[in-house]
Amino acid sequence: MNWIRPTETVRRFTPHQLLQHWVAGALWIVLAGSALAAGAGVGGSPSVHAAAGIAGLFFLGYHAIVLAAIGIRLDLPAENVAFLPWGRDWSALRRMKGNRAGDGKYSPAEKGDYMAILAWSLLAAASGALLRWPSFLGVPGASAYDWIRTAHAGFGAALTVHLLSVHLPRRWCDAPDDFRRAILGGTVPLREAEKREGWVRDLVARGVLVPTPEAAESAEDRESVEVREFLERGNRFAREGKYGEACDSYTEALRLLPGYSQARFNLAVALMRDGRSGEAREQLAIFIEKDPFNPMVVRAREMLDETGKGSA
Repeated sequence: MNWIRPTETVRRFTPHQLLQHWVAGALWIVLAGSALAAGAGVGGSPSVHAAAGIAGLFFLGYHAIVLAAIGIRLDLPAENVAFLPWGRDWSALRRMKGNRAGDGKYSPAEKGDYMAILAWSLLAAASGALLRWPSFLGVPGASAYDWIRTAHAGFGAALTVHLLSVHLPRRWCDAPDDFRRAILGGTVPLREAEKREGWVRDLVARGVLVPTPEAAESAEDRESVEVREFLERGNRFAREGKYGEACDSYTEALRLLPGYSQARFNLAVALMRDGRSGEAREQLAIFIEKDPFNPMVVRAREMLDETGKGSA
């Protein structure tokens, strides 16, 4: 697909996400190393392990807060949540299939990997907290303490096995060079994002990518330029949260080129976020009717269903 002023790279991870990733990796190295050292009888290693465990507990809590405040939003489709396999993702995981063209920003395998890391980390953190503050958290006695210590070691071992046998080989060793570099810089070339239809749809919906309108080539050059300017202006207003102004710009683009599907879809999204759900539904219905084979039709139908449930 051709784009209007395409960006060379698209962001896969924010700097904040990269920082969390590397802090988590460092904490795991210290925890695993100190646990092995404690088992070998190295002096001081239990204290190091306990200190790193407390730091890891607070870090995991911070990460959970960030996920709740930023990563899980009501306007974010469930299939776009990085650690939640959704719908067909589960069947893809069971069949051990690789990436699909229709995948979003994160593939089913990447979501399952992240979900497993979160699960083992939470279990290890919870059992570690019980070991660190047994009386405060109500551990009944020595036998229960020993049982929890065994479970804690098992959770930590399971996390380590997963990281070494799944996460590191799949996310680093087997990953394309561009995705490997994204772990360091956070961005990947646009050509890699284009391999996942769901990711491209999300970039288009957010105004990062603007498809070249097919009908614009047959219009007068001056009018074509105006259409693009109105669309880009509307995208800029939408990113700034000025949805009323964005609606006006998209409406002007449609006045010049009524068949411009992208402007109509963006108008529907802006109307929805401006609280004008009735008008948004009208534009979505026109969008689906006029361009039924557009890749964004699936999302348009979802938006119609969501607004229909909200008004019921």
